Amino acid sequence: QVMTDCISRGMEGTGILPGGLHVRRRARGIHEALLAERGLNMTAPHTINDWMSLYAMAVNEENAAGGQVVTAPTNGAAGVVPAVIRYWLDHVPGASISRLGDFMLTAAAIGGLVKHNASISGAECGCQAEVGSAAAMAAAGLAAVLGGTPEQVENAAEIALEHHLGMTCDPVRGLVQVPCIERNGLGAIKAVSAASLAMRGDGVHLVSLDVCIETMRQTGRDMHEKYKETSLGGLAVNVPNC
Repeated sequence: QVMTDCISRGMEGTGILPGGLHVRRRARGIHEALLAERGLNMTAPHTINDWMSLYAMAVNEENAAGGQVVTAPTNGAAGVVPAVIRYWLDHVPGASISRLGDFMLTAAAIGGLVKHNASISGAECGCQAEVGSAAAMAAAGLAAVLGGTPEQVENAAEIALEHHLGMTCDPVRGLVQVPCIERNGLGAIKAVSAASLAMRGDGVHLVSLDVCIETMRQTGRDMHEKYKETSLGGLAVNVPNC
């Protein structure tokens, strides 16, 4: 319910986010535009990605504004799991809120594996550990409620995490706004794509989730400190602060 309420508040919020970057809240405008396009029979299929991004960005705009969010697995990556849940419930035929427990428990299990064997901390392993972990959690949860086998669920989590490997944490001015808000939207899209791709297979794949998690740990260990939530590298130093 907290996740749902957070999305709803985020889609209503307006104005500039605090912190001095003058980042404008966009979720409400995107939501209004998407609602206006409904029923026109002119919507491109890829517009569904905008709905997923909207839900995630609404959460992370709330986080940036000091609103209540659910850490899933962190505040900076709090938009991915709620966005995929909302996408599933509102847009996928056959979705039922009675299955929500299966989604949440599966996601939590994947998050626990990552935290225990590697990290969910951007300060330790970069954003691969935050949005990457969140995408793996969401992908696994979605695959589970879509009727996936344990092998398909594991494959979904692996695909989502694998394609975040090496992602740095470089928030501009140390705020969880740029690139974090949009990054959650793309994380949700990648999570749904990973689950869908896994459901197209039989669960047999080359790289296991365990191997992927260990690779993430090693990559984070080798990553230069300036790319791990210190705001000393990447976008944080290439976007003018004045």
